Amino acid sequence: MVATASQVVTIIADDLTGACDTGCLFAGAGPVGVLAAPALTVPGSSAMAPVITMDTESRALPPREAAAAIHAAARQLGERLAAGPVFKKIDSTLRGAAGVELTALLEHGPPFTGALVCPAFPAQRRVVRHGRLLVDSVPVHESAIARDPAFRAASSEVAALLTGGAPVVLLGLDDVRAGAEKVAHVLERHRGALVAADAETDADLATLAEAALAAPGTLIAGSAGLALSRALGCAAPAVALPAGRARLVVIGSLPPASRAQLDALLATGAPLVTADARGHGDPAPAVAALAAGRGAVVASVTAPADREAVARQLAAAAARVLERAVPDLVAVTGGDTAYALLRALRPRRFDLVGAPAEGLALGRLVLDDRRPLALLTKAGGFGGADLLT
Repeated sequence: MVATASQVVTIIADDLTGACDTGCLFAGAGPVGVLAAPALTVPGSSAMAPVITMDTESRALPPREAAAAIHAAARQLGERLAAGPVFKKIDSTLRGAAGVELTALLEHGPPFTGALVCPAFPAQRRVVRHGRLLVDSVPVHESAIARDPAFRAASSEVAALLTGGAPVVLLGLDDVRAGAEKVAHVLERHRGALVAADAETDADLATLAEAALAAPGTLIAGSAGLALSRALGCAAPAVALPAGRARLVVIGSLPPASRAQLDALLATGAPLVTADARGHGDPAPAVAALAAGRGAVVASVTAPADREAVARQLAAAAARVLERAVPDLVAVTGGDTAYALLRALRPRRFDLVGAPAEGLALGRLVLDDRRPLALLTKAGGFGGADLLT
């Protein structure tokens, strides 16, 4: 079964960059509205929009609070959950309480009869093989990801990473490659369970998406790499970044990829405004650079003890820059930082228009007292060192 582009699709993610990098893939049928309470709540006109993506801000929460956030989101979404496919975006390295959140969402069924789960993102070298999650061929619990506080396990077994809720049923690669009909049959046989599938290629993910759509009531869970937008016929082509080099880059994430991207930006001579949990530096050099048509950077330069406080200070610094300068583009890395920036700017709405490249999401931020702002978001763990230069 292939759904039409006009069908209602609802995406629920546990952080803002996840909501964006998944939602932008569905923009082929038109802009995708972003919801992130309390920074962005449901506008009346989008209650039954074709596609919306919601950030529950639950990745760093303890399991009980994460489940409560999912229940609150489900109540807010209401009848949307029964109006078309629901995609639960989960982290490709299974940080957070994915199993608990999926189980909480299943409790709002019907429409849900069970879930098909696969965090694999082959384009970013994250695959599931024999029930184990690998990052660059390394078991995830032995990778740099394991140092993230949101990674809560001492295992790379997907079944262990999904514990805390509904039973987990493993689906091996041979069954996946037997075809969508075989996978759909497994889903029908294991109602109420989290069916966790192997996948090593985009073709494997396409099979899973097709199978999930063929099994009514299946909650679909995966990273942005799961090919649901293509199966639904609403995949967006790549979009171009806005013209102009006056770009403000805000970096709050800590993974090595983001730190390398920061170093590359600083090597170009871009001025840096620093922030930590106590405050931020003078924004004047960044304002001057943007006024001259050049780039500037706002970043945390050391590992923060209080990530939330640092994100607030980064957002405050960026907001001060934006009070005095009008960049061609604002780019933000890290879900915490992106969410803090939304709270600081208090936009009326945020609509995604597409992906300029893998892992990037481009949108339009509508503000009350100034012209719309082009906003690019990126998860912290993705991209080569030169991506942001």
